[in-house]
Amino acid sequence: MTLFEEIAQSRGKRLLVGGHRGHLSQVRENTLENFAEVAELGLSHIEIDVQLSKDQVAMVYHDLDLSERSPLPGRVADYTAAELKAAFSINTLDECLAWCRARELPAALEIKCELLQMAPTMPRLAEEIARSVEAHDFAEYSFVFGTDYRTLRQIKQLLPKAHLGLIVPFVPADPVRLMAEMEAEIYLCYIDNLCPALVAQLHRAGYLVDGSVINSEGRLRQALALGVDLIESDHPEEMLPLCRQLEAQADR
Repeated sequence: MTLFEEIAQSRGKRLLVGGHRGHLSQVRENTLENFAEVAELGLSHIEIDVQLSKDQVAMVYHDLDLSERSPLPGRVADYTAAELKAAFSINTLDECLAWCRARELPAALEIKCELLQMAPTMPRLAEEIARSVEAHDFAEYSFVFGTDYRTLRQIKQLLPKAHLGLIVPFVPADPVRLMAEMEAEIYLCYIDNLCPALVAQLHRAGYLVDGSVINSEGRLRQALALGVDLIESDHPEEMLPLCRQLEAQADR
């Protein structure tokens, strides 16, 4: 089942739970080894982060500063894909999408962007994401999202069938107009910047709402009360069964 088939079946009935960067474990996040640990949990999707290497290969890695979680200093863009792979466990976007497509495991692709440093290469990243999604027949299994709306728009122009999500780190005056202007389908933000009226407004206009990241029962209860459509969690192996339990209790 594709991601958007599952969304259509679950909409208004149950919350979809995805794994944030796979999940938090002893195995490095955003890697195939990590994804394998959650592939059989029944998650709706996994969330992965994408940025460019020095030789313009789309790599799956979260941090902008490599020194925080790898043996290398600097940034992903300072090294070729081969140099990164020689230093620690890291995968290309092509590798991840091929692996996910073979297992029909959907993915949410976050564009990593720090515009001051990355502006010159963002158009190339858009090209690589659009190419990879098309090459792996992954459009219906994914949505591409981020805070760089310009790059999201370029991806939509390159691949009109791509599904877009907007990270909205503020409260817009007209959220429906924002979504329409960007041809986006999924509105993403922390649940602290949501309220029932905002969620209802987006739903009435036909949009989906993703309230992330949810890592505790209290936050999960808030997400359910808001009526969001999707969440991601660092602990999906705990949040998914708890979510189904709470939904079952509410249906009684």
